[in-house]
This record gives sequence, structure tokens and C-alpha cells, in this order.
Amino acid sequence: MAPTIQEKIADALTKKDLGNEAFKNGDMKAALMQYHLAVLGLSGLDNQMAGMPMMSSMRPQETAATTINDGQKSEIKTNLAIVYSNMGACHLKNANYKRAIEVCTTALKQDPNNVKAKFRRAQAKLLEGNLAGAEADLTDLGDKVPGVKAEMEKLKKKSKEAEEKQRKSMGGFLSRGRIIDPEEEASEASSSQAAPAAPAPKATPKSKPTLASKVNSTTRKPPKVVKDEEYKPSTWSGTAPKIQELAEGEE
Repeated sequence: MAPTIQEKIADALTKKDLGNEAFKNGDMKAALMQYHLAVLGLSGLDNQMAGMPMMSSMRPQETAATTINDGQKSEIKTNLAIVYSNMGACHLKNANYKRAIEVCTTALKQDPNNVKAKFRRAQAKLLEGNLAGAEADLTDLGDKVPGVKAEMEKLKKKSKEAEEKQRKSMGGFLSRGRIIDPEEEASEASSSQAAPAAPAPKATPKSKPTLASKVNSTTRKPPKVVKDEEYKPSTWSGTAPKIQELAEGEE
């Protein structure tokens, strides 16, 4: 005989309890495995349609045992949210914050009022660095929820550290008073490193004329002018034929 809906729910909850025990013992791997099995059992029931028409071969009491009523639906969704939230606690322990956020979000889809799922998601967001997301979840939970005030203090501290870091990173630009263009800065640096101009050469003082130079300048005779001789053609009769031969020859 096939197990009833209630028996399937009980089997899934047994696996959830085994997961809780493993979590308490610090065995996150075993806890996640049991939670996964619990999710498989509960998800199969959650997807099963309620009010299935009675088969001719089934007795009325058997049909009632295999049909999910509204109370069982609510129990399934509530426990699915709990198991997903517990998986989020395991991922937090393993510092897998992204996965913790994912499973806690899934838990809240099953049960939006699950406080632990939202609180654990806020913790994961804070540790991941999503300060705005963490603040939204913590604000939504309110100060009356245990642990929210402590997480809010951590959030304020992280926000202050982030602001201080940003202020320091911007300090170098703000202290200059103006933004210097990179090309302008390079030009200023090259001009400051340029070699100084060479000093102008000293003027050589003129020497005073001596007595000997004065005497030589007065007694020096003017140079003799030699007239250029006029060109006189030679009277040799053999010149003209030789010139004629060169003119008619090859270049």
C-alpha cells in the first residue's frame, strides 16, 4: 500500500530533524544532505494537485489519504520555508553568502513571515557587503526581533568604514584644489627637468696697439699692382687644324 500524504510529510520532517542534529554537531555537509532530502520530499507534495478525481479502482478512504487538503498544504509550505532557512544557516557557517541569500529568499517565497529566513538573509547580505540590502531586511524585521539591534550596530560600523575609505580615496584629488590634466602635468614635469641654458661666452678684451705695430702700419709699402697680360693668339699655323679635329671627333 502506498504511503499516505501525512506519512510522506512525516518522513520529510524526520529528515529535517536529522539535519538539525547534524547542524548542532557542526557537520554542515551531513546537515545539508538531510535538508536536501527533506526538500525533495516536501516539494513533491507541494507540486501535487489537490482534489485529484477519484479513480474507479480506488476506495473513497484511499482517495482521501492521497489527496492534499488545505491544512496539509499549509504544513508543507511552512516546513519547506523552515528547511530552506536552515540550509541558509549552513551556508552562513560555510561562508557561502551568495548561496545563503538564495535559499533564504526561496524560504520567504514559501512563507513571507519566516523571521529566521529574513534575519539570516540580512546577515548574509551584510557579510557579503550588500549594506543597503541588509539594512532593508533588518528594518523590515524591526528592533523587537532578537539579534536585529546587534546586526544594526555592525551595519553602522561597516557603513562608517566604507565612508572613511571613500573619503581617503578622494582626498588626493580634493587636496590639490584643482584637477590637473595629465598632458599638462607631464608638460610641467618635463619643463622642470630641462637642462639650464649654457652661459653666454665672455667677450675677449681688445689688445692695445703696440709701438711696433704703429711703425709697421706707417712704413709698410703698398703692394705692387701687376697688370693682367692681354691674350695674344699664337701665330703658329698648326693650332687651327688641331682644334677642328677635336670638334669633329666623338664625345
